[in-house]
Amino acid sequence: VTFRTAAAPAVIASMKASYPEMLVGAGTVLNKTQADTALAAGAEFIVSPGLNTDLAGYCRQRNVVYIPGCITPTEIMAAIECGIKIIKFFPASSFGGLKTIKSLSAPFGDVLFMPTGGINADNLGEYLAFPGIIACGGSWMTERSAIKEGRFDDIERLCREAVSIAAGAGK
Repeated sequence: VTFRTAAAPAVIASMKASYPEMLVGAGTVLNKTQADTALAAGAEFIVSPGLNTDLAGYCRQRNVVYIPGCITPTEIMAAIECGIKIIKFFPASSFGGLKTIKSLSAPFGDVLFMPTGGINADNLGEYLAFPGIIACGGSWMTERSAIKEGRFDDIERLCREAVSIAAGAGK
């Protein structure tokens, strides 16, 4: 659940109350204050668009998984120095997508990537088939217009399609 909306804490709390077995994370977390809010609402991991070393240390102290956004080898090395082994590759399509992830996986074989940005039903299976990818994020399933117009059947259909693609990719 991204913190691009003020409703994020309430959505996280509602998801955890309705589906306590579900692993729920908070995304687009930029600082410790947002992390505290997310964790208090029930988030179990934190994702950021970039690497914030203060937030990394804070999450480590709280024993919470922190997945920062990293694009360059320098950023990935800084994440590794913080003890991080899973990174968000964002925005994936703007920075070479799967081709770049494969290139980065050569020197960083112990790092797992979670690409977001430009992921959709057409390329999800190809991304997930690569062993260096642990998960993908994609907002194509929950377009703002579908939410605004109450087209929740469309959202459910797209989410089911993504689950089916992921299952076919062996993830």
